[in-house]
Amino acid sequence: MAKITRKKLSRGVKLTPEHVYPPLTSAAAQLSGVAIEKEQTQRPMAPFCVNLTMPYLTCDSLPAGTWTVPFVLPPTQDFFATATTAAGGKAPQFPADAPRVKLKSVSFSFDQRAEAAAICSQFWELAGSSATGFGTYGYSAEQGMLTYEDVLKLDIRLSLHEKTQSYFGDTYPYNLQGELWSMVIPASEAYSGVSLRANPFFQSDLDIAINPYKTLLFTVHCPGLKDTANRNLCLPSIEASFKFASELMPRDTGQNDVQNIPADGGSGAGKYGAKTGPTVTISAPVAGNPVESDSSTGVNANITTLDEQFQDKLEGGYNRFGDVPPREVLVDDAAYDVIAVPLFQNTAHGGLVCNYTYLSTQPYIGTIGALNVNNKTLDRRVVPLHHSYTVHHAVLAWNWSPWNLLNWDGSGTPPIDSSVATSTPGSAQRALEVVASDNLRLEVGIGIGTGLHADGFGYDEIASLSISNPNNYDSTAKTPTGPSTTGATWDTGLIDRITSTLNPPRVKVWNSGGTAAVGQSKWNWELHSIPVDGYDASDPGAGYYNQGEPVFMGPGWTKTQSRSNLDSATPSTTGAEQWLEVRAQLRPHTSGFLDDLTYQFDGTKKTGEFPSILVGYGGCYVYLICKKHLTK
Repeated sequence: MAKITRKKLSRGVKLTPEHVYPPLTSAAAQLSGVAIEKEQTQRPMAPFCVNLTMPYLTCDSLPAGTWTVPFVLPPTQDFFATATTAAGGKAPQFPADAPRVKLKSVSFSFDQRAEAAAICSQFWELAGSSATGFGTYGYSAEQGMLTYEDVLKLDIRLSLHEKTQSYFGDTYPYNLQGELWSMVIPASEAYSGVSLRANPFFQSDLDIAINPYKTLLFTVHCPGLKDTANRNLCLPSIEASFKFASELMPRDTGQNDVQNIPADGGSGAGKYGAKTGPTVTISAPVAGNPVESDSSTGVNANITTLDEQFQDKLEGGYNRFGDVPPREVLVDDAAYDVIAVPLFQNTAHGGLVCNYTYLSTQPYIGTIGALNVNNKTLDRRVVPLHHSYTVHHAVLAWNWSPWNLLNWDGSGTPPIDSSVATSTPGSAQRALEVVASDNLRLEVGIGIGTGLHADGFGYDEIASLSISNPNNYDSTAKTPTGPSTTGATWDTGLIDRITSTLNPPRVKVWNSGGTAAVGQSKWNWELHSIPVDGYDASDPGAGYYNQGEPVFMGPGWTKTQSRSNLDSATPSTTGAEQWLEVRAQLRPHTSGFLDDLTYQFDGTKKTGEFPSILVGYGGCYVYLICKKHLTK
């Protein structure tokens, strides 16, 4: 769609230069001035997806058959704006030109093994079968088997809620607010059909406006996974995808405004992503000369000049090696994108608790004895980079959600023999309380790397977070603070706290007299900002908290290997980023071991003797909020 005002012609009107050349000159000016905006394109919005995964969901969750996970879609740094309220808090601002985001579709699936059947969980127990007991770790020999008669139990309710972020004033108990979307998938129609099944389930034609400063929470609820006769089921390999659409926006440019951005490219040296427009000249006839058709100043010659620009295609964005075209005309050649990275998923027992027996099942430990050598547990994910992005925000979603460890509800004999577990196996084998110690540190780092099939190797950190003392304990005083207390190191970068179920974890705090520990409700999830490296007070990046300016990342070649500084230094990757890596590790803040942390309320006891949650049911997420670019 052209943004040109022209004089309309009627039959019999004598053609004058004023009828022809001003519109052509205006069109040429838009092309040479790199002024073609999103409103002038056929598709002014671009899709992006938030993809969430869950290795398995079964009856040990609380409530049974329930999984929740939050995420956020904050504006990119160039549109992120807040104001300080009269009370000293924060209020979101909505610039008129900020790109709008809408939810367009939802898909949901799990592994049915291509059969009209349900899947037996590791907690399946059926009298008369080959698995009449749970065994040492509670795992049935019939886990993963098909059960056709139980498929009708798989009625699944999906929902998406929003809530005000605690950064903008939400207070304890941090409950959900509005429901944006929900759907019940009936098992009789979706999963039991012999020849036709709605797995994956897909709902399109949505058009739900999203507030970028709200927290969104996705919930899966399938109560049929738990059965009174112990015919317990599971949903393996859950995949959920939310497809959004966001208005196009300009790409990031500038040596001092974008870190690690290519200095040179097809448009010349020292451009740092800046755009160079084509030379488009309209030649109007000299005053007094007639308007002709085929002369150098004729109508046809000038229209052909414009047509050539469209025949050569309207250029913008990057190629796959981070190089820009020699000439560009598109203003809005970037779009919103989210890279969702799971961490601490698919643990052996649903989540991770502060107990030797369970910690020894974690990767990167080596051997059981190495727990008291490595002094930590960690997880990492590597994401290949095939195209270029600029990272604007990084957000950690940390999970405290409780669960019935090994599906044990506290009655009867504990599933692990007392000689294997701690001295108090009855309490230690339930994952109901957040670890009661101030001696716990979480470190999250995001880096870009190169070296695969290459002559060189290099890593650069682009964002990091280090926090400790998750319950904000006062180690020197028996202060009767509640769970909503803020201000300690753990709250660094705190965006939100979310109570997502009726069964949030418990947390121990001092009573009013400071004589005993009492349990109170905590929350299921926390969101923390992971600040982008390279913060400069004189030229800061925008976001919830102090952070650096956006970071460009993507594969390059000879002409794009020269980059702007990253965190005030020359990047080690030399413009050849091949992958993105996200790491997280849990370790004692000072000394000791993860299974040997001192219990906050009794110095003679250890947290491993209590139901101490380190990582909640289903693991955590790191979200990278990026701009992706038009790429060819």
